[in-house]
Amino acid sequence: MGAIAGVFSQSQIDAPGLVREMLSAMKHRAQDGAAIAWNGTVESTSSPSSLRGSSPTEHLAVGYGFTRVLAEDRPQPLRAGKGWLCMDGRITANGMLLGGEEAANRLEPRLTRVSFPRINREFDGAYSLVYSTTRELLVTRDALGLKPLFIGERDGLVAVASERKALWSIGIQKTSTFPLRRSLRAGPEGIAIESSNDESLQAPRLPRELSAEELARLLVESVSTQAAGLGTFAIGFSGGLDSSILAKIAEDLGLDALLVTVGIGHTSEMSQAESAAKAIGLPIVLARFSIQDVEENLDRLVWLVEQPDLMQVSIAMAVHLTAKAAMKNSRSIIMLGQGSDELFGGYKRFATILGKRGPSAAEEAILQSIQNAHEVNYQRDDQAVSSLPVELRLPYSTSKMTDFALRVPLSMKVRSSADLARKWVLREAAIKLGIPSEIAMRPKRAIQHASGIEKSIREIARAHGQAASTYLENRLRMRKPDETAHTLE
Repeated sequence: MGAIAGVFSQSQIDAPGLVREMLSAMKHRAQDGAAIAWNGTVESTSSPSSLRGSSPTEHLAVGYGFTRVLAEDRPQPLRAGKGWLCMDGRITANGMLLGGEEAANRLEPRLTRVSFPRINREFDGAYSLVYSTTRELLVTRDALGLKPLFIGERDGLVAVASERKALWSIGIQKTSTFPLRRSLRAGPEGIAIESSNDESLQAPRLPRELSAEELARLLVESVSTQAAGLGTFAIGFSGGLDSSILAKIAEDLGLDALLVTVGIGHTSEMSQAESAAKAIGLPIVLARFSIQDVEENLDRLVWLVEQPDLMQVSIAMAVHLTAKAAMKNSRSIIMLGQGSDELFGGYKRFATILGKRGPSAAEEAILQSIQNAHEVNYQRDDQAVSSLPVELRLPYSTSKMTDFALRVPLSMKVRSSADLARKWVLREAAIKLGIPSEIAMRPKRAIQHASGIEKSIREIARAHGQAASTYLENRLRMRKPDETAHTLE
């Protein structure tokens, strides 16, 4: 895992030097090495600060910051076809996630300007990748946007990177999230964003009587795929519906999974999680943090996620602390339940929209939530753990699960404005999987509230005489002024 960066300019420029600066801005993602590739040259070092690559007339370069998560992970760029490949993440193939050389071998037939746009349609997984030849830069990401990727342009130059701060570091002030189901081709003929010709997220409805049974099967398949080849892993666990499903499947498959629950002090959720873990039959770690722990991690976390929003920072803190607790217990892979609420109508606002504006508006709101999840959730969570040698895996957030969810009738997601349960099809699937009904029917409670983290951030801000939003904005400005000022103008 790590960071990717790529630069193409229509005029002569020191592209390797720019990539070097970008990797330095993401050095927290490059704990085990960094490398730059341009033309026929590769420079590889132990850290971004040791890179010296420069070529004042070179218009194209790519780079990779390397952090080893699994023993088989290897540094990049990788030689593939006629160019250099850098990939953050893994593709799905043969019922497991593949990275490095194995992924490159699978992708190589598609590393041409004609076939490249089909990658995000043909390969599921969680990945963003850049590929360079002597003439062109090609860029894409997985169809759901599970791995963060940003793009920016200036003066005939286009650059992409795993984080905004890398683009800010080379003077690109206006950045945007790389669009889903698109690819970038930049070369002598110009700079273009191309479609994968797979635009629709609509699908025929699934008969109600088949929904829960089919979903249970898909969930088992997804957890099995995400866990394939792993000796051990952790599950971020609340004792609620989403995480209990992951835990029950892991236990049924005989996987070595450790449940991890975090909170400020001992929360009511910890007691709930401990009871659910006992019912499921998996070991659990209750990681109790203090308000001082939150304050000590807050500045860096705001800088990592590149936004001062209270809700987003609170959720990111929960993910970050979960990863730290997993690492402390020798687990570098963490499964989370992210994506479930978007797919199956879990948010209260869907019930509100149904009551006020009707079924069509509720279905449209759910669809928009799915389409925006990469910007609202996935990039935040990945960035929250980007300074740690860990990897998040999201069994709910796969193309198969998304295709299925789009076929589920609204009545199997949310039923009325007074619906406190929601996600009915998932609750039925949980019962079919053998989860006790008191767990399967437990109402949703947002992690930022259940863990006590949002309350702690508000208290920290209050102690400094500021509202939480103002306090977080100030922390972001002060953490890295040269790298963050562009977002706050």
